[in-house]
Amino acid sequence: MSLPIDHGSLRVVSRERLTDRTAAALREYIISNDLAPGTRLPSEKNLAAALGVSRNVVRQAVASLQGLGMLRVEQGSGTYVAALADTDIFQQIAAWVGKGDLTEADYLEVRGIWERGVYPLVMERATPEDLDRLERMAVDMVGEHDVEHDQHEEFHEALLGVTGNQFLVTIDKMLRRFFWEFGYQNAIVRKPPEERLLVGHRSIVQLLRSGDPGTIGQMVQLHLAPNLSDDEVSNWGKATVRGRARPGE
Repeated sequence: MSLPIDHGSLRVVSRERLTDRTAAALREYIISNDLAPGTRLPSEKNLAAALGVSRNVVRQAVASLQGLGMLRVEQGSGTYVAALADTDIFQQIAAWVGKGDLTEADYLEVRGIWERGVYPLVMERATPEDLDRLERMAVDMVGEHDVEHDQHEEFHEALLGVTGNQFLVTIDKMLRRFFWEFGYQNAIVRKPPEERLLVGHRSIVQLLRSGDPGTIGQMVQLHLAPNLSDDEVSNWGKATVRGRARPGE
């Protein structure tokens, strides 16, 4: 015998909530796998099977993430992780910022404020093993003629990761992919020469090893200043590690 339906306690399942949960699952998939802009997602059919929902729900979830600027859909090609700097959302924020009012000095000052908050945390919480790993990553980048963007991203994610603050890692990733590219993309700010910048990453790790908060300003300069000499970059790092063994030695 079937139980009568109690319409007061049995509620219709909301398709919107299912779509929201599917969109959240896709968002988590993108973030947890650190998918770079341009990465193609599995097919709609495969996503539906993996998530246990219909293809129509997947389509709606993708549309919602497309509206947020996380995904872009190319008809006949597939669904891709979007580059935030190319989205309508970014262009709207850029319009509010106003390129005409942004100067290189203001831009570097704001970035410097962020990094002066990050480096002390890394210096305080990084283990010797963490610093060895960061230095190996930095060394691997030096001398490469065409360093992959992912390699640089991985270094900074690992750097922030040693703080143990995942929210900080996520915010930093958003800033690097979104706001930090604004000045460079519009040629308002000069980028440090690539080879010097790569050497600078290793010097930053060496300064972190010193444990001296007085070197924070030097780290910021190594990472951001467009006009440091090669001697400054090299000497700042060497001055902190005289007598120390290199990782693995």
